[in-house]
Amino acid sequence: MTSAVSPASRRQVVIFALLTAACVAGDAMLYVVLPVHWREAGLDSLWEVGVVLSLNRLARLPLNPVMGWVYSRANTKTCAVAAAVLSLLIPLGYACASSLAAWAALRVLWGTAWSLLKLGGLFTVMAAAGKSDRGYLVGVYTGTYRLGNLAGMLAGALLADLSGLHAAFFASAVMAAPALPLALFFLHGVPPSARKAKEPDKSRPSLLSLLRTPGLFWVLLTCLAVTLIIEGFFMSTLSALMAHHWGGVLHLSGLAVGCATMAGMIQSLRWGWDPVLSPLVGRFSDGRLGRTGMFAAGAWTASALLALTALPLPLVPWLAVLVGMELCCTVMTTLSDALATDVATRTQPVFVITAYTLAMDLGAALGPTGGFFIISLWGMETAYVLAALLLAFFALRWSFRPPLKGPDKHARPC
Repeated sequence: MTSAVSPASRRQVVIFALLTAACVAGDAMLYVVLPVHWREAGLDSLWEVGVVLSLNRLARLPLNPVMGWVYSRANTKTCAVAAAVLSLLIPLGYACASSLAAWAALRVLWGTAWSLLKLGGLFTVMAAAGKSDRGYLVGVYTGTYRLGNLAGMLAGALLADLSGLHAAFFASAVMAAPALPLALFFLHGVPPSARKAKEPDKSRPSLLSLLRTPGLFWVLLTCLAVTLIIEGFFMSTLSALMAHHWGGVLHLSGLAVGCATMAGMIQSLRWGWDPVLSPLVGRFSDGRLGRTGMFAAGAWTASALLALTALPLPLVPWLAVLVGMELCCTVMTTLSDALATDVATRTQPVFVITAYTLAMDLGAALGPTGGFFIISLWGMETAYVLAALLLAFFALRWSFRPPLKGPDKHARPC
């Protein structure tokens, strides 16, 4: 059961999530439109699409420690305002970009904005939550900000298929505009002094020894792999997977639907149900079910569903497999954030959350580049089977030797 969350605390979590949602719409849209409309974007080949979709994540590898240092000295409100300004300008830059170099610069800027948003969101949750409601508030934050992914993928894909990329880019700039007034006038912000461990470790381990503890190490490694597969590989290759199986257009009940639009619709299902499902997943994980068992079950299910996507199934069952995969994505990404905050609140929060976002960004960066590289070498089916096998490995680890256990449910290293 969760304890009562104060309305003011929850309101701040929701405000930060809403401004994040406005900011992420333009980024989410790229994952369904660029694999199909890359020539219109001024790119010369499909591998450049993988590079563009990975660059913002690669840029965050060196940026995250810098942003962690910024957050050790700056209020979350200041950082949110900076991210909001960048998120408004970047889609306008997309509309003007006509070369790989221009796209690379813009994606690095977006990487900076997302680092500020992700760290700030997790710090806001940690400041608001107690032991028994942390998973719930993580779910509220995650589910709410993914409304931006819903708007970006669905509206962006439709506009790109109907009116071209430029219309989609200008629309994403319009969607980003509300983030700035939200940050300026409604967000209170969390000062650096509030980001201290609620249960401080009296032994004060060094950062290296902390990183080498089995619990934190496996949480970081697992989240890296999950983000690589879900946010990197699956998200960026879904429209290409549809084109591989069904050609440029899917015919469903007499309707012809473009691959970018269908991929946007499938992925938008996840962003649509996340505001309800993510808090529910977090609430269950705060209770007797625990996070480790739920995480292992999600990994097993996702592994099986990824393998099924490689089979030549009829269209309707194949689309049902994708919907099931999106459900698993919600469960696993919500629990990943919750596991990371469990570890962070017991020791050095800035270091742990920075390391966690670094692991996530590394996985998300390797996903598109590695995925399109493997596809170019061995084909689409092989790439999806390999992703399924990787998830199965982590499902085994969390099923039989869970890295975290204990009555506080999930914060003590094995």
